[in-house]
Amino acid sequence: MKVSSRLYPPHYLVLSIASIIGIDWLVPVPFVAAAFALIGGLLFLVIGLILAASAARLFSKAKTGIVPFSESTKLVVSGAYRFTRNPMYLGMFFCLIIRQRFVLKEEVQMQETFGDDYAQFKARIRRWI
Repeated sequence: MKVSSRLYPPHYLVLSIASIIGIDWLVPVPFVAAAFALIGGLLFLVIGLILAASAARLFSKAKTGIVPFSESTKLVVSGAYRFTRNPMYLGMFFCLIIRQRFVLKEEVQMQETFGDDYAQFKARIRRWI
């Protein structure tokens, strides 16, 4: 399956962060709420980055493609993949865009590549959490 995209998930992450900053600049919220939102947002961002980095490390150890739609040579089912099929995408803000542009197409690719092994993994592990 050959699918190309000019924007990859990290680009959408940067765009979502820029959008949040832009919205906050256009429609500022009171200081207390802003501080609470900033701390909460940073916490989610850090957790998401840690999750993505640990998942990327598993791909690297397995020597399989990490770039969307690149060749997959091994089905990774350990680490965060025991709980979610998409840990690298989980923390991204534009989840509907990520789902439509990447996840659904990658699931077809994984099914074609790994067959029953992927079907069993998909039956055991939820797409998100």
